[in-house]
Amino acid sequence: MKIRCIANTGASLPENYLDPAVNRTKETVFRLTVEKEYVVYAIDEAEGKVWYYICDDNFIYYPQKHCAPLFEVVDNRTSKYWRFNLWENGLLEIAFVHWLNDPYFYEKLTAREPVEVYLFNRIKALMDAEAESPPEVTEKTEKEWATDRA
Repeated sequence: MKIRCIANTGASLPENYLDPAVNRTKETVFRLTVEKEYVVYAIDEAEGKVWYYICDDNFIYYPQKHCAPLFEVVDNRTSKYWRFNLWENGLLEIAFVHWLNDPYFYEKLTAREPVEVYLFNRIKALMDAEAESPPEVTEKTEKEWATDRA
């Protein structure tokens, strides 16, 4: 899945995404480039808010969580590496299997645990290549599908 940044300031966010306790205010400028496309490595949804995990303009070694309203989807193909989980607390999480199987994967990744950094780098390379490949649905296939429905 690929997204394009359409805004990089808190002023563009709906009120429910703003949270001064974590420096997400109308004055916040996010480490994003307007019009730049990003590969999505994971998605969270909770309490009506959607978050994309991307390698933003400050990427070091792990993806950062960013508010979905700052982006538009430019390629809605889901990654073949994604799985999903709906946790008991209502959090919907879409990510690769290692992330979902270990509830502390992201914390370990941000803490530079070698195994998690290695796994993310491997999956990131695969997902980047996947995102750059042309869509599987060709114009011919779309025409055949439209003919079948007629």
